[in-house]
Amino acid sequence: MKMKLKWITLALVAMLSMSVLTACQTNQDSTGSSNAQQQDIALSKFHQAVKDAYGENYIPSMEFTKEELSERFGVSADWYDDAFAEGPMMSGHVDTFVAIKAKDGKAEEVEKALNAYRDTQINDTLQYPMNIEKVNASKVLKQGNYVFFVMLGGFGEEETEEQAKKYAEEQTQIGVDAINKVLSGK
Repeated sequence: MKMKLKWITLALVAMLSMSVLTACQTNQDSTGSSNAQQQDIALSKFHQAVKDAYGENYIPSMEFTKEELSERFGVSADWYDDAFAEGPMMSGHVDTFVAIKAKDGKAEEVEKALNAYRDTQINDTLQYPMNIEKVNASKVLKQGNYVFFVMLGGFGEEETEEQAKKYAEEQTQIGVDAINKVLSGK
């Protein structure tokens, strides 16, 4: 009887230990809200992935300074740990790529500023006809502390406004897909 009691006690201790270990493991995994927040991905990796995805259709060639990030995009240097922004050297183009690793608790402010910039480009600026659909198709993407602005892509020779709109959206999606690929680690 004593031997049976020892085995039952030992089995209970083993089961209890396993449940404690499982609880610790579950707790550990649920602390990060996404894979991107747990990792520290260099912004240069996003930049290179986006450039590679567009190939010769990647037009930005002039890097923006911290001051230009603040003045042009409304993104304060106090809001991020790292930032990269690049636009066209020629004013006839609008192609722009912005990648920001926001400080904890500041990603929403960065996203809001980039959306305000996007809204201004769509509603309050004069654009060359060739750029209108590209500006309208631009996107702000936020994943964890990473925030991006994508206004990129080639120029098609669509005959209708609807075709031009669809083409511009497809071109923007190339950049979004490249960013998501880096975030997913693929």
